[in-house]
Formats: sequence, structure tokens, C-alpha cells
Amino acid sequence: MTANNNGRKARPPVFISAPIAALVEGIYRADTTIGLLRQKGNLGIGTFNDLDGELVLLDGKVYCLRPQGDAEVIADDIRTPFALTTQFEGDTEDQFANVDDANFEHELLDLVPSTNLMYAIRIDGHFNYVRARSVPKMMNYMPLAEIAKLQTVFEFRDVEGTIVGFYTPNFLAGVHLPGLHLHFITKDRTRGGHLLAAAPSSASVKLQHAPSVELGLPMTLDFLTMERVRDIEADLNKVER
Repeated sequence: MTANNNGRKARPPVFISAPIAALVEGIYRADTTIGLLRQKGNLGIGTFNDLDGELVLLDGKVYCLRPQGDAEVIADDIRTPFALTTQFEGDTEDQFANVDDANFEHELLDLVPSTNLMYAIRIDGHFNYVRARSVPKMMNYMPLAEIAKLQTVFEFRDVEGTIVGFYTPNFLAGVHLPGLHLHFITKDRTRGGHLLAAAPSSASVKLQHAPSVELGLPMTLDFLTMERVRDIEADLNKVER
């Protein structure tokens, strides 16, 4: 990190490997490697080529969260069509105590200082309840909205773990999912998925703002010839929320 005029370390950008609009159009393969992703940051989320599981980047390691929630460490030569990461230290730290799943997102959004900035998020602690999902490996070009019908949903109760993810302002809708996008992994790093609901009983919440976004534009034939025909917001609401 570089220092700003006040002598404080400037926060790094969020690196986004490709616009999420490409994923919505069914482009599930790109050339960005996990090795590159790890060079760009130590915390992140995303998926793998052919949507082969959910991605968590935590403390410098990348995990694949499979359709039944099992997690495994992924090698640097594996590729991703969509992921985002940043070098995370945390600007702020707050505590959650006995937050139920109905109020979790509201409580978390209350900690966001400005809805016009992007934030990386890390939540460590004990959870009374977590609901998550993953998807099986897909073929290219099947619309993302159709995958919601194939996703596997699973639950955790009385579990310790970590939630990682990002808050994105609405004006970046074509680049990343607006609002909260979070993934969960257990403390022993053996289970997890895309977060659908959480009820933390005791957890530390750290946020870090991003002063800028570094966006990758894949040099693949699929991306270069992509036509925008899908409703991004509607499709993402079907599969990501």
C-alpha cells in the first residue's frame, strides 16, 4: 500500500476479474487464473469456470465450495470467469450479538458509512444459523437465471465460521451485484457456500472501503462477441438473492 498525504496507508482497489454482466449472459469461462487473483488480494469471492462451485478467498487461500457445501483448496492454475478481491486489513470493527436472520442484512447495512462507496466485508464468529447454496458445474451459455432452479441449498446450525464479501453501490450494477454479496466458510474451512441468510450470535464485523475499482476485460472470443440481451438486475435477483 502507498501512503496518502496524511501519512496514512491508502486502501487498495477492489479487483474485479470481469463485469458480472458477462456472467448474466452465460459466459462462464475466462482466462483469469486463481494465481492472479491471489496476487491481487487476500480476501474475495466469485466462482470458477463452468460455475464449478462458489469461490472464497480468505487469508490468501482460495477455496471451492461444492454443490453439497464441501470445501477444498484450489490450485493457482484453475481459472475463473468472475471473481473479486482486495488486500484486506479492515477500516472499522464492530460487534454483532444475537442478530436474527431476518435482521442480519439490515444490521450489516447500518454499518456502511456511505452507499456510494464499495466495501470489503469480513465477519468472524459464532452463528446460530446459516443458510447457503452452491451450484453444480454448468455448460457455457445457459442463462444464469435458469441456474437458480438447479442450485443446492443447505443449512448450518450452531457453527463457527467466516463471512466474506462486498457491498457495491447501485451505479456499478453492470460490474458487480449491487448491495451485499457474501459467501460463508466454516472455521475449519471444510464447508460453506453463497450466503442466503445468517444469524450471528457473537461475531466481529470488519469493513474496508475501496477508493477505486480495477476491472478486467477478458480477451476471449465469448466476451469479445457478447451481446447484451438479459435484464441484469432481474436475473441476478433470481439467482443471487
